Amino acid sequence: MSTALRRTAAVLVLLAGAALGFWVVFGAPHDWTGGMRLLKFALGLTSLGLISGSAWLMFPGSADDDEDSDTNPHPMTGPLDAL
Repeated sequence: MSTALRRTAAVLVLLAGAALGFWVVFGAPHDWTGGMRLLKFALGLTSLGLISGSAWLMFPGSADDDEDSDTNPHPMTGPLDAL
């Protein structure tokens, strides 16, 4: 997937997640009880999942992308370690 397409999808998913979250907090009926209350909770979790998914789409890091391939078992931690 191209970078521009991924970032466009990330922005769209972020906006959808934010819109759903705002609706759950400010627009959903506050007198939902029983199963509807659980549905409201599930919609809130879905909103958080969409926002997290948009961050994954925007910055798709993986363990293979790590350029820190130092194999020294005793890395220097300070200026006195070089002595």
